[in-house]
Amino acid sequence: AASSGLYKSTNGGTTFESVFNDGGTLSIGAIAVQPDNPDVVYVGTGEGFVRNSISFGDGIYKTADGGRTWKNLGLRQSERFSRIVIHPSNPQIVLAAAMGHAFGRNTERGVFRSADAGATWTRTLYVDDTTGASDVAIDPVNPDIVYAGMYDYQRQPWHFRSGGPGSGLYQSKDGGVTWTKLTDAALKNGLPGGKVLGRIGVAVSRSNPSIVYALIESQDGVLWRSSDRGATWTMI
Repeated sequence: AASSGLYKSTNGGTTFESVFNDGGTLSIGAIAVQPDNPDVVYVGTGEGFVRNSISFGDGIYKTADGGRTWKNLGLRQSERFSRIVIHPSNPQIVLAAAMGHAFGRNTERGVFRSADAGATWTRTLYVDDTTGASDVAIDPVNPDIVYAGMYDYQRQPWHFRSGGPGSGLYQSKDGGVTWTKLTDAALKNGLPGGKVLGRIGVAVSRSNPSIVYALIESQDGVLWRSSDRGATWTMI
């Protein structure tokens, strides 16, 4: 929950138990459950939707016993996370989308990658100190292909700027190590390249991963669809 912790059900959602009470915050922005071992859960603290009443976090936590105990894995200055994804066949690889400070500039934001199950993190996608990662999605069939939305924003007590030159949709073909900007006007791929964009979300079809959807805050439209893993796009 945005400001009241993490809850777990073991009876199909009939009842829930609070399982995140020993950390430094109760604000939760992202949850990822390891596919081959559901006792392993990652939690990105800090609400990922930057409202005026937003709560902040103190990094990423991990449990290996279904939520009974937790360990802080760092990235404390990221303050808020929008998404965490785990490689479907190699759980050592984890990607985290960090939004960064809402009310000020900071550099601990963007997409972070771990190759050792969260023990250490490397920032692999960074734009500037007002642009955070609003989403990250991994191809379930070819996990070398990863998509990420970058969101240039800044909240102030009297104003909220949603969008800026740092926003864009990116793709990686090496598991999140290096990235290519898809919203580049030179690509002429159907996306609104070269224009000021806002928040971006992205999702990959599980039944047919060639199909990808991008939700883009822009003057040109809202929802784009690709049927060739991000090579070309159509506004729908």
